[in-house]
Parts: sequence; structure tokens; C-alpha cells
Amino acid sequence: MTQRPVFIAGCGQVGPVAEDPRSIVEMVLEAVEGALEDVGITHQDIDAIVTASVDILDGLTASNIAVTEVVGAVMKPEARIAADGMAAAIHGACQIWSGAYDTVLIVAHAKPSMAPYQDLMQWAMDPIYLQPLGVDFLTCAGLQAQALAAGDAGAEQRWAELASARRAGTPAAISADEILASPIVASPLRAEMCAPMEDGASAIVLSAVLGKHDGRPQVTGVGHDLAPHDLGDREPGIWRGLERACNRAYSVAGIDNPASAFDLAEPSCLFPHEEELFVAAAGIGNATVVSPGGGLFVGHTPVVAGLSRLAASASAMRQDAGCRRALAHGAWGPAGQGQAVMILEAGAP
Repeated sequence: MTQRPVFIAGCGQVGPVAEDPRSIVEMVLEAVEGALEDVGITHQDIDAIVTASVDILDGLTASNIAVTEVVGAVMKPEARIAADGMAAAIHGACQIWSGAYDTVLIVAHAKPSMAPYQDLMQWAMDPIYLQPLGVDFLTCAGLQAQALAAGDAGAEQRWAELASARRAGTPAAISADEILASPIVASPLRAEMCAPMEDGASAIVLSAVLGKHDGRPQVTGVGHDLAPHDLGDREPGIWRGLERACNRAYSVAGIDNPASAFDLAEPSCLFPHEEELFVAAAGIGNATVVSPGGGLFVGHTPVVAGLSRLAASASAMRQDAGCRRALAHGAWGPAGQGQAVMILEAGAP
């Protein structure tokens, strides 16, 4: 790396929880306060803010305006990303690498309990051909899973076992047989194969000056990609966008062999077939531990998911001295149209 260092200096997380009784503003405030407290600073130490939110989920125009005060963006530079929080984190890291700022606060939020998420996501689809058919993000995931399962008789059983394994030891634990017995929601996907959608918020402090002497993880590579919106213009059984995003990140981080490069991977996978797509596209090997805490299968929040995976990676590296390099992942759009990854390496003890 030739850039100035960027450290994950602090993290704050709210949820995911099925239905948070508080407002979005209150949830974001708690996440931000947690991140600032984690690194031991105040809003005065933040140079700029990057937020991630989606208007249609919040029922607001320019939904970042609702949280301007609680993220500390009054009279300070703020950028808003209408995509997954991982994309916002990459934006913030690039601001620091450019020399524009030393310390940037990244915040993502969503409260899907307020409105029917899948119905809203129909508005993100092509209005001429797909919206009249009622196609939403879940439909697209089912079509992708169908393409993977074609000619693979063991796919559904394997996916049920994977989803069960991710939830093992958590309050959401469920057997593979119970998963296969749950209703089909988008053939061949069943209800219990889907990561539960919940409310949440996440905040991360990125800094070139804070965390350097505290052994905080350092960002050593980033990559992102946006595939064609129309599913017919993509290869359904391969996440080519993630391949491209990973290759860019690996190039920046100087990684030649990803199969043996990572101790930990925290993917943003909402369905078990997506985890198979992730592993193949990222090129990680069996030595890499994937989602040790269950990942998004124990609860996920749209927009927040990728930033929460970044926080989980940073937390794992701070708690386990043997975890030296991690790959955090965010995705958004129908069937993983948008892809973003960030590589973390352990700081000096």
C-alpha cells in the first residue's frame, strides 16, 4: 500500500432487532455514540461524515436530512450514499486516502418494520416489463437460485444445511429438515432459507490518525462494482461483479492467492446460495472461517448489512490475535447487482 493508513478506529451497532420501537433518529444516535465512545472521541474530532440510506425505505426525500444533527453533520462536510453501507465506507476511506480528511464517520440505517419491504423493492425494478409482473428482489433471488439448482439435485438440501449451520448456537437455531419443510417463497427458496429482515443502524469511525497505536485493524484494499440491472444481461450462476470488486481490492492489497490469504470472511449473504456465489467469486479457501457468528442469517438490515459485516470483522480481529486478515463484503440491488469489499489487516499489538 502506498496510501496513507486508514484504521477502523471505532464501531457502534444497534440491532438488528425485529421491530425497534424507537425512531430512526434515536437508533442512529445510539450507534454514533457507541462508535465515538469506542475510540474515545467526540463529534469535534470528526472531519466529515458519510451516510448510507434509501429514501423509499424511510419514506422521506433526502432521508439523510433526518439524521443530520445526530451524526454531527451540521456545518460539516457530508456525503450521502444511496446504497449499502460498505459503499459508504469505501467512499470515506477514499476521502482519507486523498488527503481531504483525517477522520471520517460512516453511518448506515434502515427500519424495514415501517413498511412492506418487498413491495417497495418492486419500485426498483424496470417499470415497463417487470413491475407489472410484481417482480421484486426476492423474486430475483429465486430466479438466481433456480439457475444454480438446475442440474444440481442436491442444491436444496445443501442450502438447507448451510442455513441451519449458520444459525446453530443462536436463538434463531433451526434444523435443515425444518428449513426444507417451510413454505416456498420464491422457488426453490423456502421461507427459512431467507435471512430475517430487521431494524438496525451502524456507525464506524475511519481515521488515518486514530487507532494507529491501539492495534486497530487497518484497511488495506477496497473494491466495488455495479453489474447490469437486467438479470438477463448477467450470468445468473456467477457473481461477476464481486469477482471484479475482489480483484481490484486484491490488487491494491498485494494479494496474489486469496485462497490462503484470509483468516476470516464476513459476507453479506441473504440466502445460502449467495454464500456459495460469494465463496466462488472471492476465491477464498477452506482455511478461511466464514461468518462465525452466523452472519446475516441471524438477522440483517437492508443498507446496514455491509457496514455491520465490516464492524464484525474489525471486532473479531481486535478480540483474536490470530485473526490477521479479513474480507468484509456488502451487496445491494436485485440478485447482488452492486458489490463492494474491504480488506482489513491486523494492526500492531
